[in-house]
Amino acid sequence: MIKFIAKYQYLNVSDAKYFFDSSRYYRNRIKTLIDKKFLRKIKWILVLGESGIQYAKLLNFEYNKLNKNKKYRERLLKLSNIAAFYHNCKTVNFTPSFAIKDKMVFTTTGRRFIGIFDINGFEYLTYKILKEHDNKYIESVAFDIQKEIKYKNIILLVNDINRIDLSYFAFGKNQILVIEDNDTNREKLKYLHSIRWKELVNKCYNEVYLSKYNFCEYTDNKDKFINTFYFIDTEKITRFKYFIMESATKRAYIICNSELEVRLKRELPEANYCVVDLEKYIDKEPKYYY
Repeated sequence: MIKFIAKYQYLNVSDAKYFFDSSRYYRNRIKTLIDKKFLRKIKWILVLGESGIQYAKLLNFEYNKLNKNKKYRERLLKLSNIAAFYHNCKTVNFTPSFAIKDKMVFTTTGRRFIGIFDINGFEYLTYKILKEHDNKYIESVAFDIQKEIKYKNIILLVNDINRIDLSYFAFGKNQILVIEDNDTNREKLKYLHSIRWKELVNKCYNEVYLSKYNFCEYTDNKDKFINTFYFIDTEKITRFKYFIMESATKRAYIICNSELEVRLKRELPEANYCVVDLEKYIDKEPKYYY
């Protein structure tokens, strides 16, 4: 935790629980660290104390001097909240924007992204839209994604998905995942690449195969063209929507859970839906208890 705070500068007291197995233990441990001046508490925020700074420098941790700018502190707290959530996760690694951006390049420092998620080796440039962000900010995020060259996979964390015009966020990327940012979806994100889709597809449909077409993932090469959804993916929706418009018959099929079905039917009402409990087809990382 000291190493983490040395890097992120700030940690919400409530986020310290992600570093310990027991809520009672972490409160006692934090109190001890504060008493010994390894940590210092500013209201509900933890920062390094005098001993913590010396310890970080002694062990050559990545150390960033405390930035007291209130606006920047709020941004750092949001970044540390995400990073703390995935601190002990084996499938997700989060790299914050301040560790990526080249301070010498204006076009980079002016970008809106908050960092990069590495999920099982797949990198996702990540943005966040909060309730205090207005439509002008949302437009600036869309422009930022549109001009992105390096990353073809994007995650957009939002406080309210109903604020987002999904058709506005489709630029020909590989994926643009629009995800409401809550603990449930953060947990789901751990298993983005751990779903046994082939097993599930075979259970729902007979004799289907991986597709050679870019608008669907599976097909029987006759009258079934199938896409799977774990989260909302604006690029996948757009590609499928164009296929449906050009198709003479309703041959579009979607596999998703009941929650996504409601939202997807607004975008793809002509598709045929197979609603399943995706949790039954996820290989989750083992939990160890001591």
